[in-house]
Amino acid sequence: MIFDTSVVLKILEDREFFEKIKSFVHEEVKITSITAYELLRGAIYIKLSIHSEKEMNIILSLISDVDVVPFEKEDAKIASAIWAKLKEKGVFVSDADILIASTCIRNKEKLLTLDKDFLKIKEIYEEFDVEVLD
Repeated sequence: MIFDTSVVLKILEDREFFEKIKSFVHEEVKITSITAYELLRGAIYIKLSIHSEKEMNIILSLISDVDVVPFEKEDAKIASAIWAKLKEKGVFVSDADILIASTCIRNKEKLLTLDKDFLKIKEIYEEFDVEVLD
């Protein structure tokens, strides 16, 4: 199972949320390289803007403790098809979300997220296994 940025950040800020989702996650937790980038860019921005390394150290520790699934050439093909189908329907989804979804699709991994935009991808790409938490 792959966690996206929204789930990782919620876990970091809310211990009760982590306990809640832990009960139904029965496999190894992973993140994509896109999620690692999103987490690190935020932490580095905080470091630069308020001169605090706390957030960066937390994110670096987290990234070293989980498997990071890389974005690969096949993912680019899947992502391009998703983007084109969404564009054809006049639907906007961020590039990061499309890249995360394509990585999950190639790896046949379920995505756990709080972001309802991933449901737009599910509508045009049925093979995408996603669970959006409330």
